[in-house]
Amino acid sequence: MRDLTLRKLHEIVGGRLRLATLAPRHGEATLLEHVVTDSRQVQKGDVFWGLAGTRFDGGSFAEEAYSRGATGVVVGGKYVQPWPGCWSLQVDDGQKSLDELARWNRRRFAGRVVAVTGSVGKTTARNMIHAVLGTRFEGCSSPRNFNNNVGVPLSMLAMEPEHDFAVLELAASAAGEISRLATLCQPHIGVITRVGDAHLGGFGSVEAVAEAKAELLGAIPQDGWAVLAGDDARLRKLATGSRAKIVWFGRSLDNDLVATNVQSRDGRLSFSVEGTLMSVGVWGRHYLAPALAAVAVGRIFGIRDAQIAEGLAQFQSPPMRCQITKVGGATIIDDTYNASPVAMRAALELLRDFDAPGRRIVVCGDMRELGEASGQLHRKLGDQVVTLCGADLLVACGDHAHEVVAGARAAGMPPSQALACQQPEELLSHWESSLLPGDVVLVKGSRAMAMERLVKAFQAREARCAA
Repeated sequence: MRDLTLRKLHEIVGGRLRLATLAPRHGEATLLEHVVTDSRQVQKGDVFWGLAGTRFDGGSFAEEAYSRGATGVVVGGKYVQPWPGCWSLQVDDGQKSLDELARWNRRRFAGRVVAVTGSVGKTTARNMIHAVLGTRFEGCSSPRNFNNNVGVPLSMLAMEPEHDFAVLELAASAAGEISRLATLCQPHIGVITRVGDAHLGGFGSVEAVAEAKAELLGAIPQDGWAVLAGDDARLRKLATGSRAKIVWFGRSLDNDLVATNVQSRDGRLSFSVEGTLMSVGVWGRHYLAPALAAVAVGRIFGIRDAQIAEGLAQFQSPPMRCQITKVGGATIIDDTYNASPVAMRAALELLRDFDAPGRRIVVCGDMRELGEASGQLHRKLGDQVVTLCGADLLVACGDHAHEVVAGARAAGMPPSQALACQQPEELLSHWESSLLPGDVVLVKGSRAMAMERLVKAFQAREARCAA
């Protein structure tokens, strides 16, 4: 939004504009560039958008935003006295005004918007798609996990008129949210990576999750494209009413885009699509669905398969997603960004297939937002640690740790090899000296568990020993 002025912003969202006694240097012709909703991240020249939340009122942080260098603030229903040389804009509703600004920027955008959702793999798919499209076109994508009612409009503000594409990630924890976000960003291409048992607390069932993800299809125009996981029977059923053309991807032969010769070895996933070898620097076969989605989107944009392969080869996995580190001869699989039953299963399969001479150890935290099924799914996780992964040791953390351990013991794991605790920090003294050369340790849990603390502790211990 390099050409957005304060005057234009006022025209778009309305409200009451106040200029300080010492007005901004260029008055209402002042150019606005970067919008920030977290006062702690404000840098000089930013616009702070104070949103009302369930715990905090963003408008209360206007003073902090000014102190960090904000040129102006937008606040819903609250008077803010601008600092000297700055401005403030009082609007009726901060969220609705942010959406209005995003809609204005979307109307100026002539490129194609790709919207990505799914129970798992959406961030990876979004990044892979960007890597593929970036081999030939200019564009942008959602930063980090900007995928909710605040993150999506902020991501849309990064779209410039000269861009060829924008890849936006959409998430939801309840019915109707995907529909609202998709209506806001108006995608030409919609991608659904996979449907699984995530956020069951908000949806109630996997079928309801699938219906929520399929809300994206209603926003895709008739001349658009839906790129869908074809091995998912639920999506096959829900996609029958899609107006858009559909590209099905997966392993089974009834898909439009079929992966063959799939291999995962030594930190690389390789597969073939109609004779072209694709290779991605990631650990685990569960990255196949995002990669195939990226191939499909690349083809829709007219990119040759060989060039698509070049884009995938350049892809780098985001932090805390199956990152491999060495600690004192042991291997740590850092998959701590988040967790759901389907993602846990994929991580356990990676640990199972990992080539290592030592023990396979699972350190897991709670899987959150699973509702009434939480206890059952955590016991199932414990069972899979044994029956699917064949792990030698299990350490579970959190409110449901005892249920995970109970599931593992019921599946045959000796009681001495399964430990439950409340907080990850309780493990540190236990693990300080227990890791052995050749061991492989999977560390994974929901974001709220912050399981990366353990990985950092392991690494800090290694650094102390090396010193």
